[in-house]
Formats: sequence, C-alpha cells, structure tokens
Amino acid sequence: MIDIIRGKKLPKKAAAEESFCRLHDYWHSVTPSNRMLPGRQHINPVDITDLLGRIALVDVHFIGTEKQFQYRLWGSIMTEIIGKDCTGKFIHDLFAGEQLKIVQKAFEAVVETGSPHFSEVTWGIEDRDYRLYKRLLLPLAADGQNVNMILGSIIETEQLIEPSPLAKYIL
Repeated sequence: MIDIIRGKKLPKKAAAEESFCRLHDYWHSVTPSNRMLPGRQHINPVDITDLLGRIALVDVHFIGTEKQFQYRLWGSIMTEIIGKDCTGKFIHDLFAGEQLKIVQKAFEAVVETGSPHFSEVTWGIEDRDYRLYKRLLLPLAADGQNVNMILGSIIETEQLIEPSPLAKYIL
C-alpha cells in the first residue's frame, strides 16, 4: 500500500516512527519560502547525522519518456539490513518482476506528484527471513518544482512467518 502524503502531517503508521517524523519535519523546514520543494542543495547532512544510516538518496534519470532510478547514497544501517551497499546501483539491477514494478511505481509517483509517499513493504533478503518495512520517500527538486532526486528512509519493523508472493528482494 502506498499513501500519498498531502499537507504537513504524516499518516499514523509513519508518524509512529520518530525518525520519519524528524526527517519529514526537517524536509519541510529546509524548503525555502519561495519554492514548492527543497533541493539536495538545501539538505545539510550535519543537521540530521543521527538519521544518515537509514537514508538513501535516489537520482532520477530521464531517458526520453522513461525514468530510471539510481541510488546515489545508501545508508550504513540499510547496508547492515540488506547485507550489501547499494550505492551506485540502479533499481532494475536490484529488483526483478513484480517487486521491480512496485518500487518503480512508488518512485515514479513521487516524481509525478511532487509529494511525499509512505508505504509498508515486505522483502525477503537472500536467505534471511521475510520482514515488514516502512518506507518514507520525500521529493527533492533542484529547481524547486521538478523532482530530480528522492530522499528515502526505511525502518525494519517486524519479522513475518509467511512471505508475500511479491516479496523477493534480489541482491
């Protein structure tokens, strides 16, 4: 399930995570008053050092009418969870089939709406147990309007006994 976030409030399930609240509030606070969206140039890692391990920065590449997404930065906690640093990787190199479609759709929605998104996803990582994750995606726009980067964060919430049929994260 993907929730488009309108306004300044997070959905209840996202707001339950303190790090999501801090990141979302910070994202709002660095948006200049004359712009719709902040850009990467407005994000100062020093201001959010405690969140950096859970952060990903995703570059949006426009190739004709197609959008491709590449991880510019993949946080150290996310690397521990997955067991691999995804920095520099395109999503089509990490995901396959239905999982790729789900990730692609979420990232495209952030780009197309210019709005934050929240979702809960189930991933099985290599030989590890399937787990439920919460994911927050925040749009960044160098020009204040056209999304060219996504600031994302994940929280690993719980182990699942039964894997979802769409839940295979391949690395």
